[in-house]
Amino acid sequence: MATRQFKAHQEKGNHEVGNLSSLKVKTVAHGAICGEDIDNFTIVELSHNAEGERVAVQLTDATKKGYLIASPETRYMGEDFVDYYNGEGERARIVILEPHYTRFDSSAFDAAGVSEIKNGQVAYFDPSSKKFVILPAGTADATYTGAADKFLVVSNEEDIEYTLGKATVRFEVQ
Repeated sequence: MATRQFKAHQEKGNHEVGNLSSLKVKTVAHGAICGEDIDNFTIVELSHNAEGERVAVQLTDATKKGYLIASPETRYMGEDFVDYYNGEGERARIVILEPHYTRFDSSAFDAAGVSEIKNGQVAYFDPSSKKFVILPAGTADATYTGAADKFLVVSNEEDIEYTLGKATVRFEVQ
């Protein structure tokens, strides 16, 4: 006979994972309340609700200023990092994207625009796929050039999963 707890223990998440790789980062004071379920190490936009609380939702337009959502995970009962996400109504840590200073790893990437991921390639966050789109260095892609936030690939970690459970790529804010 099945139980709800047994089923929950058997299911494995497929959420995005990542890591802050800058020694120090600046965060938004008191973070933000998630207006929807949001995977960690993706880009969000901020607004305020009727009570004046800061609210984060997934980025809706690449031309808008974005922020990195990077809440610390607290592991329980051997949970994998792919099981974690920021739930609607929860307060999340929001990292300010500072050019040439903020570096992070993320599994939320799409490398279809390149044959091999290499240092020096560029990326932007695509709101429709909720992934960083990696492009060749020196690209003239209109979406990339129009994006408010641009990223540089500084380390290809796609074959090193560490304990995160997914391949990641390291980005530096441009």
